[in-house]
Amino acid sequence: MLTGQDTDFFLAELFDALPDQVIWMRAIRDEKAQIVNFRVNYSNQASSDRSQISGQVLGDALVFPEAPLFDSVDEAHFQELCNLVETGQPQESTYVDKELGTKYVVNRKRVGDGVLSVRRILPPEKQLEQPSIEAHLVEQKATDYLQAVIDFSQAGIGVLSPVVDETGLLTDFRFQAINRLVAGLVGKTPDQLRGALVSDWFISYRETVAFESFRRTYETGESSRYEINYNVDGFDVWFDVQAIRQGNDVLVTFTDFTQLKQAQQSIEWQLNQNKQQTKLLNSILDSSDSGIIAFEAIRDPKQHDVIVDFRFVMANQACVHLVGKTLKQMIGRTLLRVFPGNRESGLFDAYVNTTETGEPFRKETYYNYDGLDFWLAVSAQKLGDGFVVTFSDITAFKRATKKAKQSASQLQTVIDTAQTGIFLFVPVRDGKGNLIDFRFQTANRQLAGYVGQEPNAVVGELGSRWFPDYKSNGLFERYRHTYETGEALRFDFHYDGGGIDAWLDIMATKADDAVLVTFSDYTSLKKLQQELENSVADLKRSNENLQQFAYVASHDLQEPLRKIQAFGDMLKSTYAEPLGDGADIINRMQAAAGRMSSLIRDLLTYSRLSTYTDTMRSVKMADVLNRVIDDLELAIADAEATIHVGELPVVLGDEFQLQQLLLNLLSNALKFKRQNAIASIHIEAKVIGYNALPLDVKPLRRAASYHVISIADNGIGFDDRYRNRIFQVFQRLHGKLQYAGTGIGLAIVQKVADNHGGAVSAHAKIGEGATFTVYLPR
Repeated sequence: MLTGQDTDFFLAELFDALPDQVIWMRAIRDEKAQIVNFRVNYSNQASSDRSQISGQVLGDALVFPEAPLFDSVDEAHFQELCNLVETGQPQESTYVDKELGTKYVVNRKRVGDGVLSVRRILPPEKQLEQPSIEAHLVEQKATDYLQAVIDFSQAGIGVLSPVVDETGLLTDFRFQAINRLVAGLVGKTPDQLRGALVSDWFISYRETVAFESFRRTYETGESSRYEINYNVDGFDVWFDVQAIRQGNDVLVTFTDFTQLKQAQQSIEWQLNQNKQQTKLLNSILDSSDSGIIAFEAIRDPKQHDVIVDFRFVMANQACVHLVGKTLKQMIGRTLLRVFPGNRESGLFDAYVNTTETGEPFRKETYYNYDGLDFWLAVSAQKLGDGFVVTFSDITAFKRATKKAKQSASQLQTVIDTAQTGIFLFVPVRDGKGNLIDFRFQTANRQLAGYVGQEPNAVVGELGSRWFPDYKSNGLFERYRHTYETGEALRFDFHYDGGGIDAWLDIMATKADDAVLVTFSDYTSLKKLQQELENSVADLKRSNENLQQFAYVASHDLQEPLRKIQAFGDMLKSTYAEPLGDGADIINRMQAAAGRMSSLIRDLLTYSRLSTYTDTMRSVKMADVLNRVIDDLELAIADAEATIHVGELPVVLGDEFQLQQLLLNLLSNALKFKRQNAIASIHIEAKVIGYNALPLDVKPLRRAASYHVISIADNGIGFDDRYRNRIFQVFQRLHGKLQYAGTGIGLAIVQKVADNHGGAVSAHAKIGEGATFTVYLPR
């Protein structure tokens, strides 16, 4: 029961000073928690003298039956002890030691999972009550004092008794004794946990190192001490645990050092962060392409601490490649000893000034000393009583700059010889920040030639200096728009002012903080265009006159023809009998007049197509075809034709002309049907790309893709050799008496296709039918 603490030795001295015999017996339980025996865990000096059991140290003597300590110990005595432990009721009894002839009073009380027995010798003449009371008080005081010492300890204290299964395997421990600190971990009191299995309250402790440690201590008798992070069962604490075997139990003491551990972990984390930060900084320095060196000043106390040199303190890996020295050759050595050329180059004086005044130093310098030959970009900053210098090799940049200047000169030559005007405008603002003009930053000879100057005379001058009219004719506003919005502009412009009369194709583009303007002069082309436009206007007037003439002519020509036909009808109806054979002549005359009337109508239609104006819009070809079929209803019925129509597209075109196209193609298919055969006409459409066009099809306007509309019949067909001839005006492959017509219908189809930028083709076989295909740009 004693733990080896200072309080234990005090209690031991206290009990040893008593004349009474004090013994503490702990119950031994099986795995079903049944008491099977008692073991003496402590006896004081008075008891040891009587029983020869060593005192002040936990004993290991069994009470039943191997080593009885009392006279007349029997089964009844065992049951009394068991009842006392189970019920907690104190017992008092007296008995006489026959061998010694001594009378004793015995007081027993439950302490922990055992019995504390106090036995006092009573003289024969003494009454028994008083000694019994005194013994009871001593026992009570000792027990209470011991428990108080345990409970108020800042360390967790527990006495654990082993629990074994039927095979003798140690499977758990039971709380034999426990202080308040341990019980408080699970919100209980020591009395509530005493006798309970440890795993009932610390459910997962067997999964940690704790259980294995307790078992090893119990089985080997070796004490153990270790740190454990108990992070199961809802805990996350650190304990410093010590376990020793005491008799048949394991005495466990522990202290909670969670806060200390957390502080330690925080410090370790911070140290690790510092290491990582240092490693990162070193990595950054070493990954830099620029050389970085830190120096500390070397001063001469005899010369009023004047700086006489600098010492290398730190350098990154890039320095090794840039200056051809290893870190070992630099660190700890002086600047002028390693690189004496710094004094002659003037760099040393600049470093001294930075160290003394704190003024940063930056310079591009050509260093041709100490076996080095390169251009450097050097930057120095004060650092403590020294400085840190950053430098990089800019030799390639310097060479590229020189080459760029040469290229710029060559480019200026190219620009000056270009036939296109080129200039670069940079903005000019007033005191309020408003853009009021542009200045020539670059200009070529083509531009300067308009004002009779060389490019050098124009560059640097305001745009309004040489071209004053550009501020009022709209050019300035367009250039400002491009500069402020970034929107590129391309436009035609007539510059008429300041002695310049030119038509220009101008393109303005924003280039960084400037406007790049390129232009080409197409004045001669514009004049030619104006002449052409005048010719077109004349031609338009001529076409209008021709159209008016065609209309009047057709009206005037149709009127006599109508009279001829009307008078013929009157002659046949009134004078048919006297005329006799002359009636046939009148019929032939009327037929000729009808053909002449049809010819005039077709010529008028064709002439209208020739003077076609742009009236393009979206046209549903299915709707157009439906109207054509309605117009040809009688002809379709007479031919007993079957028309198969697929899905037709929506095209961009003139609806009237497209109706003429379908009308003539469908009329053509109905007219040239085979005798004694039912006419079958198929109308279909699809889309093909430009590269898929047949080789003999050449649309007037190129497009990415085309609508292809085909009308195929099973009529008489024609010789395919004449497929291009049939689209010419008045061209016929059959006689007038066989098939009526003027020879203009397919010419109208060709004209409509041309007006839409498309094409038309035909393929046929004699006696098998013909297919007409129209190609219209999408």
